Amino acid sequence: MSRPKQKRMVSRPPVMEGFKPFGIPMADLEPVVLLFEEYEAIRLLDYQGMTQMEAAHEMAVSRPTLTRIYEKARMTLAEAFVEGKAIFIAGGNFHTEEYWYRCEECHQILIGDKEMKGCTVCRSRHIRKLSDQPSKADQEKKENQPGFCICLSCNTRIPHLPGVPCKNGICPRCGKPMIRENSYHHLLYKKKKGL
Repeated sequence: MSRPKQKRMVSRPPVMEGFKPFGIPMADLEPVVLLFEEYEAIRLLDYQGMTQMEAAHEMAVSRPTLTRIYEKARMTLAEAFVEGKAIFIAGGNFHTEEYWYRCEECHQILIGDKEMKGCTVCRSRHIRKLSDQPSKADQEKKENQPGFCICLSCNTRIPHLPGVPCKNGICPRCGKPMIRENSYHHLLYKKKKGL
């Protein structure tokens, strides 16, 4: 039995939720997901210019683990660039010492040392917590609930298999990865496509 993954330290959230390639309507785009810890590895190594040992120490992981995170991030970005896919930055196995929020009205990133009830910029009450990771029990409960997995590429819906994350499933029709129907990422994708 494998060891549970150690949560990776991420010191700051990205200022954006993702990227969209020019020249392709959002309705025709298939997204890839860049996890927060993958974004952090790219930020530390490529933007800040840290060595792998320094970045691994910053993220509280071993250097081989950092290398795996970084390689996966590079593969995700390469897939998006070469195949013209949108990039969503979200999720992952990370922790932070602060509370992160994004205002749904003014789209600002809010960072604080205590929980917030509203946006400090526009005073909206519509904020979404970015740094709150569900507990293992909550995640297992969600994975065991009935529902459907859906393919964003061809809209194939299949019944969700309890205990198996939808992202681990492959569409039987087109071979693309599946996501959980009506999950945050599915709703964001539908919103961006105007569905």
